[in-house]
Amino acid sequence: MLPSQGIFWLALAGTVLAAPTSSSSSSSASKASDPPAFFGAITADGFTSQKWIDALEKARSVVAGLTFEQKINFTDLRNGSTYGCSGLTFPLPEAGIERGICQADGPTGINSRYSTQFPAEVTTAATWDRDIFYARAFAESAEYKALGASVPLSIVAGPMGRSVYGGRNWEGFSADAFLTGEAIRHTVQAFQDNSVTALVKHFVGNEQERFRVGLEFGIAANLPNQTVDSIIDAATLREEYVYPYAEAIRAGSSSVMCSYQQLNGTFPCESNELLMDLLKTELNFHGAVITDWGAGHTTLGTALNGTDAIGGFPNLFGNNLAEDIKNGSVPEAYLDDKLIRTLLPWFALDQATLPEVDFERYVSNKASKNATRKTLEAAITLLKNSNETSKGLPIGKPHDIALIGSPAAPSAFGILNNLPFTFNVPWTPYQGVISDGLGSGSSPAAYVVDPLTGFIARGQAEDGRPVNVDGYYFDDPYAGTFMAETANTSAIDIKLMYASKAIVFVAAAASESWDRKNLELLNNGGDLISYVADHHNDTIVYIEAPGPVDMEPWSAHPNVTAIMFGYFGGQEMGHAIANVAFGDVNPSGKLPFTLAKNVSDYPLNLYNGSAAINPIANFTEGIYLDYKYFDEKNIEPLYEFGYGLSYTTFSVSNPQVWAKTGPCPAPVRETNEKLFMDDQPSSLGLYDYAATVQATVTNTGKVDGAEVAQIYVTYPDNIARKMPIKSLRGFVKPYLKAGESQTVQFELRNKDLAFWSAPHHGWVVPRGEFTIHVGTSSRNLPHQLKFTV
Repeated sequence: MLPSQGIFWLALAGTVLAAPTSSSSSSSASKASDPPAFFGAITADGFTSQKWIDALEKARSVVAGLTFEQKINFTDLRNGSTYGCSGLTFPLPEAGIERGICQADGPTGINSRYSTQFPAEVTTAATWDRDIFYARAFAESAEYKALGASVPLSIVAGPMGRSVYGGRNWEGFSADAFLTGEAIRHTVQAFQDNSVTALVKHFVGNEQERFRVGLEFGIAANLPNQTVDSIIDAATLREEYVYPYAEAIRAGSSSVMCSYQQLNGTFPCESNELLMDLLKTELNFHGAVITDWGAGHTTLGTALNGTDAIGGFPNLFGNNLAEDIKNGSVPEAYLDDKLIRTLLPWFALDQATLPEVDFERYVSNKASKNATRKTLEAAITLLKNSNETSKGLPIGKPHDIALIGSPAAPSAFGILNNLPFTFNVPWTPYQGVISDGLGSGSSPAAYVVDPLTGFIARGQAEDGRPVNVDGYYFDDPYAGTFMAETANTSAIDIKLMYASKAIVFVAAAASESWDRKNLELLNNGGDLISYVADHHNDTIVYIEAPGPVDMEPWSAHPNVTAIMFGYFGGQEMGHAIANVAFGDVNPSGKLPFTLAKNVSDYPLNLYNGSAAINPIANFTEGIYLDYKYFDEKNIEPLYEFGYGLSYTTFSVSNPQVWAKTGPCPAPVRETNEKLFMDDQPSSLGLYDYAATVQATVTNTGKVDGAEVAQIYVTYPDNIARKMPIKSLRGFVKPYLKAGESQTVQFELRNKDLAFWSAPHHGWVVPRGEFTIHVGTSSRNLPHQLKFTV
């Protein structure tokens, strides 16, 4: 029988015992002690999967049989561009590596013209759907596998989005550590289920592009004295920025990329405290650390402090490492450990069975295209919708629709993604559809279904009289007619006279190497929306953007009847948008970030000064990122984190909570993080279950659809550290037919109730009364449950 609703005493007393070797879980497949060769060296301790233990023994055996020259040769840099690889090791026939281990960009798909361009990670996070997290990642990693690229440089845990101006925020999932951690966990599992290494990047604190490599803008510089230094306290580092990496390691991630910027005065790729202490010891990381391209600076600094491989340049290992080993500066055991870590996933994931590397191989396929379309369909976030039956969305069957705005149509320069970044293609008023960000994290799609194409195809599929889809977006590539300038409005007026609905497409861009200068829509997109809304009483807005944009001037316009936020949608975006707009798919996306009423409500949160010696980015906001900042400052957002509408309505009822104990074992590797209670080490694992929350979700409307039920935790107010007003700790997304109800459960682990304590150098579950908030967004939480630890 379940306890009564509302309050529950969570009994954790009497659990104070000596701390085990690994307190992350009370279950582990690795029983025998395996002492490290040196501090930070890999051991079998913590593995929960026998195949990884066997692979470790195999890697050790192979390395033990190599000559010194063979070991050194394998660490040397090699030009992989001949094969299309971003990086490529030398062959090692003794391990079955005949051509080399191929590393390939990037987060939205392979940098190959014959692969699929997937929706960005931020788009994926907006689905709040673990099944889609996995399905998108499985489809993407299957293409890496088919090309023979065994190490995708694809999974982004940071930047998380400390600043809304961050140029690469779209490459990551969310500014919330829990949501990012869940997305990372399922992405890692999917990649390695496809036998490719799940590399996670950029470790850690890489939250801005300005001066990340010593230049105000640009890439590949080596100006260490001008590289920005992220100053992050220990609690913030672990509770926010390192949190997703712990989930990744438990899921089996077997490679981590260290980042460009400095962290607390040291470059991450040369930080013993970060790599040897935190990553390889505290988090018990079992794989190889590889530098971002150019993020290593010295041979001794990288070799001695935890870096296992050099990415791209400069060539710090090879002969340079050999000399340092021969003169006694670096023990040869360090070299052995680097090779063992590099070879471990090769054996554990049976990567010798992958095909030979061939970037001319056509790997895009129907399954990938379906995953791309379904991801965006589930991500599109309906922010506003008219209550009048004939207005807003879904479209229904009007006779004429006007699509207005450059982002509705193809670009004058073809598919853009990383073209301006790579080939210096100019930005123009006629930019066209934006399906991806720019830089090494983008994927050069073979085609992109723009919204105009998608809407025309969908309109013509209607029974009876087809829907007429017309567009107004240019006179010539530089005319700028969509900018709503006075000289160009007459043609728009004509379109609006005959259209029963006007859909305005607007966009914002973002790129590696440049932070966003502002949050404005490209090409006066806000003015375009206002103009159309002033002249048409059923104006729908679709936003293609990497993150928050300025919506204040037009979002409350009475003639703006619906707003869809579409993020970066990938190559199938036109079909996905049309399916949602016409009502074939019920929108179910939720915001993975906060949209502010005023741009001034966002903190800058980045170093925005001029070039200087040792520029500092102080993370003084601490753990107060995104909605936690808005809560703390009592700022009312325009649309809150976790918010999104549907074509139907839902209710959440009957919330309950009860204690749950027992292990939540890691799929691959337990960490060595410590759990404390009452100032003493606890025998419970940090990831052991602590409680279960249950609620009933009901579709109270007339349309089938999905809702995201969410829980947030408020910590007791008697603890020494100040904590956020509430923190996301669970979400479930049931799909319900009209009128259907479903009971959903959220599992809370000890870590979900803990905070990082510097004096304990571990996680502490505090005594006192917790509050669990249950609802459907960070500001729509009608139910509160109390329980006491």
